Amino acid sequence: MKKFHLNSFCFFLLAIIFLTSCKDLFLRFKYQTIECQENSFELKKISIKKDSVGSLADVQFGDIYYKIEISKNNNQIIKLENKDLDIEIEIQKNNDLVDVRLRNIIKKLNCSKSTFRM
Repeated sequence: MKKFHLNSFCFFLLAIIFLTSCKDLFLRFKYQTIECQENSFELKKISIKKDSVGSLADVQFGDIYYKIEISKNNNQIIKLENKDLDIEIEIQKNNDLVDVRLRNIIKKLNCSKSTFRM
């Protein structure tokens, strides 16, 4: 009888460790919004529904929205690129800085990030 209790306890303990270590195990979707302070590019908002490479992000410049492809996503940055618009946007994950290169102009913008998870 004691062996059964020990096995049950070990299984229960391992299940708890597994479930708490997987923060996105039951995640249905994640929606990230980056809103930037007033700037000369008029970059207002970046909305990312799916952050995998090849997915499209909605980027708002003034009153105009563009779909820009995610070209890189690692532990430090998410990089958006559009060669037709000649623009690159690097969103740094560990702080609120966004690096923007539009043609030959490069700027660092302060932006606030929010994430909606369900």
